[in-house]
Amino acid sequence: MSGLLNERITALRKERGFTQEQLGQMVGVSAQAVSKWEKGGFPDVELLPAVAGALGVTIDALFGRDAGERIDAAEVVRRWLRTMPQSQRMDQLSELVWAAASLTVATHSDDNRLLSGKRDKTCQEVFTLESGEPLRVLRRIRVIGEEGLILGFRAEDMSWVSIFPEPETGWEPFLESSDNYRRLFQLLARPHCLELLEYLDSKPPFTGRRYTPDAIAGALGLELAETEALLEALTDMRLLRRTELETKDGLIHCYMLFDEESLVPFLCLSRWLIAGDGGYINVTPRKRPVLRGEMWKEKEN
Repeated sequence: MSGLLNERITALRKERGFTQEQLGQMVGVSAQAVSKWEKGGFPDVELLPAVAGALGVTIDALFGRDAGERIDAAEVVRRWLRTMPQSQRMDQLSELVWAAASLTVATHSDDNRLLSGKRDKTCQEVFTLESGEPLRVLRRIRVIGEEGLILGFRAEDMSWVSIFPEPETGWEPFLESSDNYRRLFQLLARPHCLELLEYLDSKPPFTGRRYTPDAIAGALGLELAETEALLEALTDMRLLRRTELETKDGLIHCYMLFDEESLVPFLCLSRWLIAGDGGYINVTPRKRPVLRGEMWKEKEN
């Protein structure tokens, strides 16, 4: 029985483009353990559902039988994450997504760096220009397929992955109007606007903390009138929420963030956009344009 099982694990792993290390990560064991299974060892019985789920088959299929109940992959992932310390779960989930993303890469690229399961030491390299200015080059991973986009970094100092499956209608119906994007960027370009948002994001999230204009002005060293103008503009864009606080001197306006979590992903993707240095790993099998041009067609009509 073990002979058949080790052959099935080996064949299914290679068919799906996984390394022994990647399969081990998905199951929660070492690459050495996977190697022992493939050489004739036998996984612990409690690991069989995780092995089957990672390989996308039933337990019966692992033993060469076609019948059997399908494995709930989501439950397998949940059980696997529970074996990790809380402090490592976010990072390991990111690695799991990269392992799954390698299936997209495997059919379109001979570049095995993403398939290897190994992270780079750093997500950026720093070069010195002739002027003496530093140039930071990002080690970006870009997978631009017909089904959507996968973008991110996979390094020891920072790792994140964003997946954008393409809707049937394309992305345009889910984007804001060009005018609203212009309003946002013009607002963020105003002096001290980003610094104000960064200051609010530097406080503990989800505490319901409210800030008065004079408190923000004092913290940032700004004039009160400039601070109030920025706060009102950010409120109009729904980046801040305005409330009222009753004091002995009457009602005063207070402000709080709508979303504490939005700024960091926005700035990370913005840096991605302005990096302009291609990508460290590029897989671009897509033939169609990323945008279908529906927004511009409507304007022309």
